[in-house]
Amino acid sequence: MSPEALVLALSTVIRPTSAAAVFAMLATARPARLLLAYIIAGFAFSAGIGVVVVILLSGWTGPGAPDEVRAVIGIVLGAVSLGYAAGLLSGRVQQPGPDADADILAPAAGSWLGRQLADLSVPRAAVVGVLTHLPGLFYITALNSITNSTSSVVNQIVQVAVYNAFWFALPAAALVLATRRPVELKDFLRRLTGWVARREREILIAASGLLGTYLIVKGVVELLP
Repeated sequence: MSPEALVLALSTVIRPTSAAAVFAMLATARPARLLLAYIIAGFAFSAGIGVVVVILLSGWTGPGAPDEVRAVIGIVLGAVSLGYAAGLLSGRVQQPGPDADADILAPAAGSWLGRQLADLSVPRAAVVGVLTHLPGLFYITALNSITNSTSSVVNQIVQVAVYNAFWFALPAAALVLATRRPVELKDFLRRLTGWVARREREILIAASGLLGTYLIVKGVVELLP
């Protein structure tokens, strides 16, 4: 597993939107069916996208690709990451945060997630699984790192599957514990997600800034003779 992709995978385990979806499913009469649909649909979608992307990127950023091309792609991804961090820091990019009196795990009723979670069914749980795992900057960067690490398509596919296993670790754990310790699980989700959500902007600024700096420095070093 690419070390860079592994670090990025670990950063996706706790995400407020996913935790809110899992929390809502745990509050229903039959959470296991909903969580299973959420995991299967979301995993199939995000892993499928990942496999397609790494195959397409292989000719551009694989070990056999020109060093200059690989470096430039890394620098571009780093610049986007730094730009996102700067936008959050300046306030030009707004990251929705929880209201002081709002339930951390209760999305706004008018939001897309709030509408989907208002009347949960198996098909809606599947849709939420996809919508809460749309590819973002960290995922694209991880896929680029996976492609850089090996020319073996099988190895790349395995790494994509491992990344997504981390991404779905929380709902998978909830599925296992849903019928055993639902009360303790909901309390854990509320406390942990509350801490993450209240600091989400700062976490994103730091993570995006560090990621962008690392990718740019690495790309520049690769361009040096």
